[in-house]
Amino acid sequence: MKDSCQKDILFLCQFFYPEYNSSATLPFDTAKYLAADGFTVDALVGYPKEYTSARNVPLKEKIDDIEIHRLKYVQLNRVGKIGRLINYFSFTFRALISMSYLKQYKAVIVYSNPPVLPVIPILAKNRFGTKIVFVAYDVYPEVAYASQALTPQSIISRIMNKINDKLYSTVDCVVALTDEMKEFLLANRQNLDRKRIVTIANWAHEKTIKPDYDAYGRFGYPKDQFVVSYFGNMGTCQDIETMMEAAELLKDNDKIRFLIVGHGNKKVKVEERIRNHNLKNVQIYDFLTGKDFQQAVVISSCCIVSLERGLMGTCAPSKYYSYLQGGKPILAVVERESYLTDEIEREKIGYSVEIGDGNSLKNAIISLLEKPELCCAMGERARKLYEDRYAYEVAMRKYRLVFTEKCGLRNKH
Repeated sequence: MKDSCQKDILFLCQFFYPEYNSSATLPFDTAKYLAADGFTVDALVGYPKEYTSARNVPLKEKIDDIEIHRLKYVQLNRVGKIGRLINYFSFTFRALISMSYLKQYKAVIVYSNPPVLPVIPILAKNRFGTKIVFVAYDVYPEVAYASQALTPQSIISRIMNKINDKLYSTVDCVVALTDEMKEFLLANRQNLDRKRIVTIANWAHEKTIKPDYDAYGRFGYPKDQFVVSYFGNMGTCQDIETMMEAAELLKDNDKIRFLIVGHGNKKVKVEERIRNHNLKNVQIYDFLTGKDFQQAVVISSCCIVSLERGLMGTCAPSKYYSYLQGGKPILAVVERESYLTDEIEREKIGYSVEIGDGNSLKNAIISLLEKPELCCAMGERARKLYEDRYAYEVAMRKYRLVFTEKCGLRNKH
């Protein structure tokens, strides 16, 4: 029987406040909502380093009624595969040492990054009866196979598969980001049944602002500049080649400029290509946050989202929701069968092109440039789609139901 003095929910994840990447902001948003909704909520997370400008962050602090406990661990450069793996296992080991901490909670919500982290709530459920909610930001190890980061025969793959077998047989609820991911998991995880999986999409957490002189001046653009933007990770899961090919084809068109913001292991190649091909129509920045990011979105005429081939059902680009919230037409570089292609075409919010077809991407950009009324209409439909289906409040109501209906918790309100 559960101790009545137990707290409700523990967030267990590598990234959290005050970090600014989506793997940190999305759990923090969720934790704040649940705490405000009457649940007792704490967080056991990694110590911030790469994704924050804050210094001397305390190991323990209380923010918005959330007690945050931060664990220091080995943090190497994540550009290389070895560095990422060491980081993953180092944080998981530190959290494992603190596993008795989970005894204080009725439920733990754990995320798929790092993919070995769910072993801790699995052990906690066996020892303490802790309920488990697992959020699949990415589906491992399949996403690692598709990006060639791992092979099915590797030791790490075997470890992940063993963890998955136990996780999906014991988890109380799995959260998939898309219906496509939900069906992929049901088809590929024999221990998972439809009653224990729900779809809850990510959301945008930025404020929307109106364009002004400062917004355009921040990036050196005139107000009539047509800006094609890409925000977010440039890693193994994102196709960057198609966008760069389109930028090359359009480098002599003075009306069109590309704005690339983010980082990842492909960023160096993008920078080299800009230099080697003298692409003066491309600006590239590291991560932007706060008003800088808001200004970058507001001056964008349209936005690109991309996934590499072979990743259908295994991941979902989080910046897609920021584009929708900002009312931007979407240019998706994905496989034809992708859920993104289906939604973009059904809702008439942009264009979808095949991976590797830079010429079609170029033509889509020119079409939006030459048809401003169509571009505006697509943007308005994108904003309405966000408000109706993907807004923060929509997702939060679903998370509340996960904990009340799947985990049997009761909030205090």
